Formats: sequence, structure tokens, C-alpha cells
Amino acid sequence: MAVYFKYPLLLLVLLLLPLPIAAAQSAQPAMPAPTAPLTLHQVIRLTLERNLNLRAEQYDARASQAAVRREYGLYDPQLLVDFATGESHQPTLQYLDIENRNQFYRLDFSLGQQLPSGGELTLGFDNQRSEEDPEPAIDPAYQSELALQLTQPLLKGFGRSVAEQDILFAVNDRQVAVQDLREVAFALLAEVRDAYYEVLRLRDNLRFRETSVALAQKILNEASARVRAGILPPVDILEAEFGLKERQRLHLDADREYRDGLDRLALLMSSRRPLAIADETLGRPVLAVDEEQGLQQALDKRPDLQRRIRQLERLDLEQRLARNDLLPGLDLTASYSHKGLGGDYNDDLDDIGGGDYPNWRIGLSLSYPLGNRTARYEHRRTLLRIKGRQAELAQLQEEIRTEIRAAIRLLEVSDQKIEVATSGQTFAEEKLRILLKRQEVGLATIRQVLEGEEDLAQARTGQVAALADYNKAITRYLQVSGQLLEADGVRFHGIFEDESQPLLLIDSP
Repeated sequence: MAVYFKYPLLLLVLLLLPLPIAAAQSAQPAMPAPTAPLTLHQVIRLTLERNLNLRAEQYDARASQAAVRREYGLYDPQLLVDFATGESHQPTLQYLDIENRNQFYRLDFSLGQQLPSGGELTLGFDNQRSEEDPEPAIDPAYQSELALQLTQPLLKGFGRSVAEQDILFAVNDRQVAVQDLREVAFALLAEVRDAYYEVLRLRDNLRFRETSVALAQKILNEASARVRAGILPPVDILEAEFGLKERQRLHLDADREYRDGLDRLALLMSSRRPLAIADETLGRPVLAVDEEQGLQQALDKRPDLQRRIRQLERLDLEQRLARNDLLPGLDLTASYSHKGLGGDYNDDLDDIGGGDYPNWRIGLSLSYPLGNRTARYEHRRTLLRIKGRQAELAQLQEEIRTEIRAAIRLLEVSDQKIEVATSGQTFAEEKLRILLKRQEVGLATIRQVLEGEEDLAQARTGQVAALADYNKAITRYLQVSGQLLEADGVRFHGIFEDESQPLLLIDSP
């Protein structure tokens, strides 16, 4: 007590020290409560809604749709307004000492429209006001012209595919972006299904380890009672304690692996809250498989194959454009106009409206580069690229067939492993039951019982692992055959510019 009065400052510090610690602990954010237990269907739905990589692919798909709409701006009418004013001074032809001055104002309007045939239609309205010195017969003079002009390629540059090539390329890019989105969704669904089955396996393994700890604790308690009664030697207590510690260690490892599995699943869902999985057991669903049917499904729905097909279609479009470039340029030009002239602007407009001064013109323009090596070798390069992509596509189709065969074999072997693992679990249960009976009458040692219990734990773990592998094998077959999205009720809803509209929807179970 004297120490406290001798050092009052120390006493004050010791009294106040817990306060900021407690305040700091209360200021820390509380751990978020875990979500409600989730089924596999709910996990898939939340993953499609929240996964950031999938969201990024959806933005890319929407960007490709915006690119298509941008290219349709090709058909937006082009308005051009041109204003100019100036003044010129030059000697006259008759008298060099007399200056001819001309002051003018020009205001021209034109409206151009691209045509699907590759031509261009232009409506122009030109206006000019001029004043001259010495004065002519009309001063100031107003001159106007209303003209309609058509320029149409007849060979090179003719056709809708040539005119809309940027639109067609953008549409192809959008189709590729859709397949990229589907491929990311395929990989994500396969990964999240495997992660979910792995969590179920790890949770069952954790429960088995909890049962092992409880049984080891029971064996230790019985061994302690028998040692105290003088039935067993004291060394059996050490062996029972070691068995308990070993199973507690395995239980800690199982708990860590289970929590790690939940974190991996939460990462796929882009969830920051702890997850809770519904109390489901690993089943053994029956899936009818057929190699030819699976191959046909894959050829129709596999996104990687469909992307290659879209890329081949783009090359085919490039080949058709390159073939068009081989043609000579032959352009048709035609125009028709009304002109007007007057001392004031109204007279000028009256001449145009009356059609007193019609003008027309029609002509052909031919151009062709001698040799035309640029177009010829571009066309050849495109044909060679097409052949290369066709070879790659054929190779991918063979690889898909091989993947489907491997997936079917994996599914069959995984199903057989379940039978083997179930038989092993049944044998281990019977063996442990016999050892426990024999221990009660002193015919089995503690080590034999613990070894029998560990054999049962490994057999149970192997049986659950076989079920998990079987369900993963189903996922693998659905993935390589292109049926994974439909199997999980996921459908592509189309591309919307509204970001609030999801592109991938999952049907209710």
C-alpha cells in the first residue's frame, strides 16, 4: 500500500490503462454474421450475381453491343454547312489600267446519305451573292443551285457486305464476346460446383474427426478407470492419451481445411461474409451419358468451339472483301440540278422553283492499278488463314471427342470407386465393433482399438471422397459436352445497355 501512495502517478496509470484498451476493442468492427445456410442452387445463383470476373466479362459483352450500335452510325445523314466570303482584284481584259473588283458571299448546305449498295446520295443547296466593279448588268447578283447527286460503285466497292463491313465485323466481335462470357460462366460454374462438393466432403471429414476425438476420449476414460482398478498397466493410459492427442491434431487439420474450403467458395462468390452451407449430404445422382450425343451437344454449345466458328466467319468476310478489291473501280456518277440567277434573292429562288434552268450529268469513272499486287496477295493471305483456322477447328473437334471419352470413363470409374469405398467402410465398422467387444473382455489392446478406429475414419473419409469425386466427374462431363449451363438452369438473356439487367439468369429450382 505504501508503494501506491509513494508513486501516485504510477497508480493513476495502472488504473487508467485498461480503459483505452477496452475502448479500442469496442471500436473494432464486429465480425459479420454468417449468411443463412446455402444450397448448391443458391450458391450458383449468388456466384452469377456477384463474381467480379464474370461481371467484367458482362461489361465487355455490353461494350461489344455498343460497338455494333456505333457502326450503324454509317447511315446517319451527314449535314454540311459551308460559309465563305472574300474579295478579289484583277485587271480587266480590255483595259489593263482598270481594276475589276469582285466581292462575294457563299453559304452552301449539303445533306449526304450513305446507301446500302455502297453508293452515296447527296442533296446540295448552294447560294452566292456577288458584287462587281465595274458593275455588270445585274449587281448585286444572287446565284443559287439545288442539286441531287448520286455516286454508285458498280464493281469494286459494290454491295451491302462491302458497305456494311464495319457493322458486320462489330456483330462478329459481339458474338465472340458472348462466347467469351459463356466460357467464363462455364469455367466458373464448374469451379464453384467442385468447390461446393469439396466443402461437403471436408465437412463430413470434420464430423468424422469429431467422432474420432469423442471415441478416443471415451477410450482414455475407460483406460484410466481400469488402471485405477488395477486391471490394466499404467502405460495404457499414456497410449490412450497419445491416441487422443493424435486425433485432436487431425481434428484441427480437418477444421482448418474445412474453413479454407469455405473461404475458397466465398472468394468465388465475391462474398466478404462467412458462409454457411446447408445440411446436405453428397448424393449419387444418375446421369445417362452417350459419346455421340455428348459430342453433338458439345459441337452445338461449347463456347470455345463456337468462338472458333465465329472467328472463321470473320475470316470468310475478310476473304469476300479481299475478293471484291480484286475488281476494277467502276463508278457511276449522276446529278440533276436547277439553277437560279437574279438581282435579289427572291428572283433567284423563283428561277430554281420554276425549273427554267435544268442541268443534268451522267458519267462513268474507271480505275485499276496495273498489277494489283496488294489486292491479289491480300486475298491469298486471307485464304491461307482460313485454311489454317479450319485445321485448328478440326483439331479442336477431335480434342472435344477425346475429352468426352475421358469424362465418360472418369464417371464410370468414380461410380465404381463408390462401391469399393462403401465396402471398405462396412468392413472397417464391423472390425471396430469386434475390437470394442474384445477390449471389454481384455482380448484387444488399446492400440488395436485405436488402429481400428483410425481405419474406420479413413474408410469413411474415402467413401465421402469417392462421392465427391463422382459428383465432380458429373460436372466434368457436363462441362466438356457443353451442357453445364442448361443443367444448372442458367440461360443467356441477351445483351442490354442497361447495366441493371443481368445477362445470365438462373431459373428457380
